Amino acid sequence: MSQTATLFDQALGEYLGLIHDPAETLAAAVQADPEFIIGHTTLAALNSLSGVPGDAPTVREPLAAATALAGKANRREKLHIAAATAWATDDIAGAAALWEEALRDNPADILSLRLAHDTHFFLGASKKLRDVPVSVLHAYAPGSRERGFVLGMASFGLEETGEYADAEKAGREAAEINPADTWGVHAVAHVLEMQGRAKDGITWLRGLEPHWAPANGLAVHQWWHLALYLIEEGQLDEALALYDAHIHAHPGSIVLDLVDAAALLWRLELLGVDVGTRWQELAPFWGAHAEEHVLAFNDVHISFTLTGAGDEAAADRLEASIAAYAARETGTNAEVSKTLGLPVIAALRAFRKADFAGTVDILRPLYKSLAPVGGSNAQRDLFIQTLGISAYKIGDLDLAREIAAERRKLKAGSPRSWAAYPALRA
Repeated sequence: MSQTATLFDQALGEYLGLIHDPAETLAAAVQADPEFIIGHTTLAALNSLSGVPGDAPTVREPLAAATALAGKANRREKLHIAAATAWATDDIAGAAALWEEALRDNPADILSLRLAHDTHFFLGASKKLRDVPVSVLHAYAPGSRERGFVLGMASFGLEETGEYADAEKAGREAAEINPADTWGVHAVAHVLEMQGRAKDGITWLRGLEPHWAPANGLAVHQWWHLALYLIEEGQLDEALALYDAHIHAHPGSIVLDLVDAAALLWRLELLGVDVGTRWQELAPFWGAHAEEHVLAFNDVHISFTLTGAGDEAAADRLEASIAAYAARETGTNAEVSKTLGLPVIAALRAFRKADFAGTVDILRPLYKSLAPVGGSNAQRDLFIQTLGISAYKIGDLDLAREIAAERRKLKAGSPRSWAAYPALRA
């Protein structure tokens, strides 16, 4: 096997396992073979998926290299060039469609599958998260490592569409094949969260911790899930201690880590926990991302970090920047930012100012259609909790109970979220 092929296999394994730095490995692969088209396109795509803007050198340069080689490209390579270009130019839905097309040509193309799956996640496309991996399971040998990864993806999609029993079965099978399949482990964690099985969740994650803790691409997110279970068990001090030990931002934090840190602090504050200066400590780590506007979901978390830190001027600048971007651009994320991102930001800023009526006015017509903003059901639940509490605080118990009932249909009660609101716990 050539050096390039060896490096690409290593990068693919790192990407599927969410471990080490597949972009760094791909950079070495294209250095070894500058005409390695899939190496260039995958490098650009992984940087885009990690939140890097399309005009940044780490996206622009590998795309330019791949495009220059397009005359030599086969059909699969051309589809990957087009998909990576689409992502970089904010045609995120178009990128997903192109990787799906490559997958129809070859259902065993696990790279195209994973790139499409991650993109569907950012789009909040739950049915695609389920249907695409399920449709290609037949192409992978029973018990194989590759089938395990596909089962993990299928598990997450089944969970996001509420098919919890099938999701848990697929995720547990993925973990049996490969306990280090952190995406499969994560999918089961979601099932247990949505079913209100906090004790089972703690046991599940603690039991597999030696396998997922080294997976730097998702380890913080697994700690975040563990913190949610601790919250449901009423162990708020332990959840805050977990934040300090594993979830707080540091110079190596990726964007997903920053999202998890912000989301956990907001949830703890909803329950009356004093988080001290943690917002102020988190806010500077978002500074490098405040003008990127790659995903509305990220921008929402930047905004409420800034407001949590008390920096209203920076929050105003961020909101103005997002509005200018959304007015100027016409792509997938620009549209989501305009229709959902900015309203959610306004609603959460109103909540921070104790303008609960303002939060209700903005979120009431939107709360059942938030999926395109991105993230999972468990992540978007933060917005639903905030709306329910706001409705309760202004005395709109009909709306508060409606929201509580909607949440119970999606997830099993989450009683701790409503600890201070008796009318919502029934």
